[in-house]
Amino acid sequence: MPEVINCRRCKRIFMHTTGPQICDACKKLEEEEFEKVRAFVREFPGATIQEVSRETGVSTHLIYRFLREGRLEVAESSPIALQCEHCGVRIKSGRFCITCSKRLANDMIRAGKSLLESYERNNELSKKGEARGLRYLHGELKEEE
Repeated sequence: MPEVINCRRCKRIFMHTTGPQICDACKKLEEEEFEKVRAFVREFPGATIQEVSRETGVSTHLIYRFLREGRLEVAESSPIALQCEHCGVRIKSGRFCITCSKRLANDMIRAGKSLLESYERNNELSKKGEARGLRYLHGELKEEE
């Protein structure tokens, strides 16, 4: 559900639904900054984050965010160390290693199946008139005992 918030970057008020808490104008600016970084890294593949930041004018914080989002990747021989947020192993981009990503995906699939089974069970009970939880009493007041 959309909500009115201040942009984290320019502090203007906007309607936010999902994703980074920045307005459309700032999203456009970030895309332009990403293109600068991408072009620089393509031309100078061994550059450090500090070098990329200095030459493009893009903050190191934003460059790290591009790495965590999986839009950039750290070279094998790079001294830049990204770590899996779950197990701490070294990764090239994103937030999680392949093993933890698979584990999280499987956990989410199991949770989804569990919710579906629970919904189907409750739906079958309600068809039989044995519903649990809240129900409507059709205007009748239940007498206290």
